[in-house]
Parts: sequence; structure tokens; C-alpha cells
Amino acid sequence: MHKYQSLAQSLRSRIGKHHALIGTYAPRAIYQRVQGESDAAVSLAKYLICHLSDRHDAVMFANAVGMPGYINLR
Repeated sequence: MHKYQSLAQSLRSRIGKHHALIGTYAPRAIYQRVQGESDAAVSLAKYLICHLSDRHDAVMFANAVGMPGYINLR
């Protein structure tokens, strides 16, 4: 298992989770909290993709988190 795999899985499960609440009767506060968690997860993932010292680790992490296109930000 890759050393960033568990972190990537944790972030991937939070990214976009707020989309499932659209069209439901979830209270606005819950939607905003979940959206904030998603935004924070995206932000952390982008930061790690851009700043991991080893490019191979960054590519593996970007693919594992579901954001392979962001490797081009490096």
C-alpha cells in the first residue's frame, strides 16, 4: 500500500459529498457544513499534490484522491 493511500481515501470520501444533499430536505446548516468539509478536503489535496517533494508520490496521491489533472499544477 502506498504511504499516502489512507489519507487519499479519507479525502476522496469527503470530496463532493455535499452534492448528494442537493434536492433533499437537508437543513441549510448541514449542507453548508458538508460543503465546507468538501472544500477543505479539496484544498488539502491540491496543496499536497503541489507540494509533495517526490513527484511520483504526488502522482500516486493525485490518482488515489481522484484528482489526476491537478498534477499539472506542479
